Amino acid sequence: MMSEIQGLVRLRALADRFPQDPGVYIMKDASGAPIYIGKAVDLRGRVRSYFADDHDDRPQIPFMLKRLHDMEWIVTTSETEALILESNLIRRHQPRFNIDLKDDKHFPYIKITLDEPFPRMIVTRRVANDGARYFGPFTDVGAMRRTMHFARKIFRIRDCAQRLPLARPARPCINFSMGRCSGACAGKISREDYRRNVEMLVRFLSGKRTDLLAELKAGMRDASARMEYERAAQYRDQVRLIEEASRMQRVDLLLPHADCDVFGFFDGDRHICMSVLAFREGLLLGARTFVFARESWEMEQAEHDHLVLQYYETARHDPPAEIVIPAERGFNADSLRQWFAGRFQQNVHIAESHKGTKHQLIEIAEKNARHHLAQKVPADPRQDIADLQEALSLPVLPLVIEAFDISNMGPAFAVAGMVRWVDGAPDKSGYRRFKIKTVQGQDDFAMMMEVVRRRLRRLSEEKGRLPDLLLIDGGKGQLSAAQKALSDLEHAPHVVSLAKREEEIFSPSLSGPVRLPPAHPARRLVQRIRDEAHRYAVTFHRTVRDRQFKRSALEQITGIGPKKATLLIRTFGSFKRVREAAPEEIAKVNGFTIAKARALLERLENAGSQKTEVGGR
Repeated sequence: MMSEIQGLVRLRALADRFPQDPGVYIMKDASGAPIYIGKAVDLRGRVRSYFADDHDDRPQIPFMLKRLHDMEWIVTTSETEALILESNLIRRHQPRFNIDLKDDKHFPYIKITLDEPFPRMIVTRRVANDGARYFGPFTDVGAMRRTMHFARKIFRIRDCAQRLPLARPARPCINFSMGRCSGACAGKISREDYRRNVEMLVRFLSGKRTDLLAELKAGMRDASARMEYERAAQYRDQVRLIEEASRMQRVDLLLPHADCDVFGFFDGDRHICMSVLAFREGLLLGARTFVFARESWEMEQAEHDHLVLQYYETARHDPPAEIVIPAERGFNADSLRQWFAGRFQQNVHIAESHKGTKHQLIEIAEKNARHHLAQKVPADPRQDIADLQEALSLPVLPLVIEAFDISNMGPAFAVAGMVRWVDGAPDKSGYRRFKIKTVQGQDDFAMMMEVVRRRLRRLSEEKGRLPDLLLIDGGKGQLSAAQKALSDLEHAPHVVSLAKREEEIFSPSLSGPVRLPPAHPARRLVQRIRDEAHRYAVTFHRTVRDRQFKRSALEQITGIGPKKATLLIRTFGSFKRVREAAPEEIAKVNGFTIAKARALLERLENAGSQKTEVGGR
């Protein structure tokens, strides 16, 4: 009983690390076999729901949870892709608890029976190697029906089961009268003309509509020139219907008729994750993810190549015709081609994609890799802090870090922001904002001295905990200013600065600047803290600046001084709302009467009118 409870606790913790993205989740038993596969718009929320209640309305779920040992997921870009992937995985693995879904998840295709003398356009859920042409799958059945509706009106292809040609012409059905069939059964169209319509239908469904429209418009002009106005009208109607269908049709295809593997990578602080998406016949059949410990902070080109080679060395299948890899990773495509030719005796196309559909697929693979790494190897902030202590030779472990940033517009509206991080994570209750009070002009060093001194003096007065490390945005000058502010403290915290241009870290305990590799956890940590301090300071600066501008606009009105302008802005929130307020609302503000309120609104209106006239000139 205890082990069962522990297992549920472990699975709940695993569910908490699922991404909040659309995708497919796979539940497995102790042997690793899938027992249930489902889709979700929010993977984390959906999987959490299995552990949220007793499921009295679905007794099979507690029964399934007793056999549940592990859970995995595959992220997609939309619920539509999740639907297709779920269907493919269910058909492939046939999980025990998906038995009711097996026959309901085959998405429909449009089938053109090209092997018949007079081909038909029908709906099917099975794809066979029978000489027919298939379009789909359509996850939106309504979109498929709309497509077929337009296609029948445009090209008049039959959908009946008769074996044509008939020995004796028959009476055409109602579809002929409604303009949805060309009446091949009644001899109303020749085989050559019918085949021409089928060829245009295939181009229409393939998306090759630009050339098709050009040909139809040319035919319309020629028929009109020959005064064959009825035929010209048919061309005109076809053009209009194709243009309308192109606006309304939605065909959900990911990578039509393609066999390829798509590689995506994500670099964590201490691990690298590789995700491989397998597409066969245009369908996403599954994904595999691998986590590798970093052997260095920078990953070389040869290491990327080695990961791909290792994947196919251990895979149970031969490589597909094409492999899609991210161009920015620096793969040696020529070497990979030669290796595949020698190892598998086949030519494999290596596509290094920068943009387009294939690049979007790479982004999906990278997204899967990022989420997988976050789930399997959760971040360890304490280790990041320990790395920072080692890299900068700090005397104590910096569990509490406070970072400062100055924001101003020349000498005006000078403010500062301070953020506080505890155990490697932001502690927003400890954020503070400062208006510069003692510094005149634009002197960032003096401003930094003022802010740091005020902060530490306040902590001393309140007997609060001093930070273990102060992080200053800037170079040697800002660091020296912060040190001066600490000079009169008995137990001053250690202080370092981070310069933006070269991302160098300066510390008084080191002889020179520290240049850590871009992927180093310590560098990433101080960059995150520095960027958050900058964001916080800039946001406060904008707030102060906007309030000052609004108050100044009110002070230009006769009879409104700084105090009244401040009261109005505080009461109504903005200059615009003051102008829109009723006299009775303004009269509630201290110092105003109904008469004064009406006079103020009249002056504001006149000022606005004068501004408009000046702008108009």
